[in-house]
Formats: sequence, C-alpha cells, structure tokens
Amino acid sequence: MPPEEFRVVEVSEENIGDLCLLCVPPERLDDPVFMMGVELKKTWVKDVLNRWGAVARIAYLGETPVGFIQYVPVTDEKIVHITCIFVPRKEHWRKGIGRRLLTSLVEDMRRPKEWFGGEPPLALVTKPFPGEKPEQYPARNFFKDMGFKQVESNPSLLYFPLKHGFTYIPPEQRESNYIPQEDDKGKVVILYNPSFCPFSYFFLKKSVQEIEKAMPGISVRWINGWEEPVEIERRGISDGIVVNAKLIRSFLLAGREVFLKEVLDALREA
Repeated sequence: MPPEEFRVVEVSEENIGDLCLLCVPPERLDDPVFMMGVELKKTWVKDVLNRWGAVARIAYLGETPVGFIQYVPVTDEKIVHITCIFVPRKEHWRKGIGRRLLTSLVEDMRRPKEWFGGEPPLALVTKPFPGEKPEQYPARNFFKDMGFKQVESNPSLLYFPLKHGFTYIPPEQRESNYIPQEDDKGKVVILYNPSFCPFSYFFLKKSVQEIEKAMPGISVRWINGWEEPVEIERRGISDGIVVNAKLIRSFLLAGREVFLKEVLDALREA
C-alpha cells in the first residue's frame, strides 16, 4: 500500500467513535460487556481531549479507519506516553501504516507544546505489551526498529529521545496500598475508572463472573472512581479487585486456579 493511499488524521470529537471501534474485535461487536468497556474508553478519550486537545491519530484508507496511535502528555516528566499503537486487520499489516502513524507523531512532538511551557517534550515513552496475533509483528520489535531505546532501569519501557543526548530515567513509583474498609467485608468490591483500553473493563467483568460461579450469591459492588472519587480515596488505590476487605494480587489472565484460590482464601478469612 503506497503511503498516498491512506491518510493520518488527529482524533477530535467528530471521530472518537472511529478510534474506539478500532479496538473492538468483530466477534465482540454484539457483546454488551465489551461494548461497555468501549463506552468507558469514549469517556476517557473525551476527558483527555478536553484537557490536552490531543489524544490519538487515526490512519484512514479512504473513509475506513485502519489503525491508530494513542498518547497522553505526562507534564511532570515532560514526556509523551504512547499508550497504544494498533492496526487490527491482517490485510493492513506490513503496509507502513504503523510507521506512518508513529512518524507523524514524532514530527508533531518536535514542535513546541503548551503542555510543556512552550517547549517540545523530552521524549516519547511506551510500554509495549505482548499479545500480538499470529503473524502480527510484535509492537516491541516495531518500536525498536523505529529507533526507540531500552530504559535501563525498567526493561518493560522503551523511549525515543526528542532532545539530543537525553536519557529517560523513570521516577520511582510509590506503591499504593489498599486501606481496608469495614463495609468491604464479606463482599467483592471492584474499583475501576474509564480507561484507554476497553479490555480493562472486559477482564474485570470476566473476573467477577468467575468469582460468582465459585461463590453464587456473593455481593458485588462496582465503584467508578470518576463517579465516586471519595470512595476511591478512602481505599487508597484507584483500581483493583477487593474481596472481604483484602486486595487480590493475582490476575485471572495469569491463571484461573491461582486467581480463584486467592479469592476463596480471602473469603474464608474472618
């Protein structure tokens, strides 16, 4: 596909739907749980747009969206974090779409930005996640091919310096600890927020479904941090699964048996 056959457009209020639908696998279009995750993503996108005026770029083939790159400024570090780059359909792979999207972003981020006091950001930073489809080029390899460097102190991070000689050193992350609440005892509490990825809500819902299968009739409370910020603040963490006032550390995706064992152990504790 020659470059002139597709175009790159910044996301605005008018094409938020195109951005979000690119995240939806065809088999999930009629899945109400997944589509709820899409609605939460729309909320997140609108918020980022309102705050920063930019959130993503979409590649179009004619009028059809075929890929996107999504990002958010991190003002205290003076960087731009790339949250995702994605070209979902196999027929569009290895056509230069991802390269064009990233190149477009790099060119724009070399210009002064109000977010950073009228200066360009120091770097683009990303945390590529595994999970590519068969025959799909891994995101990590793609970013490295495009000149991204390994962050020495954190092997999961890559960065592209926009200032000559700049080396990205991530700030130390303070671990947030769950603050047990009396009203969380004897029940499941799901803490969540609108997210840049609809799979976040989808996997939370799947986790709850597994818990309900193992413990029929268990009470479940969902707390949306944007709607109930005081409840999130009380608990000291912004997202997670809490069972009987204990934070669950394992993940369903990493292993169903391990996840359910931790859940059941938490419920058995007095």
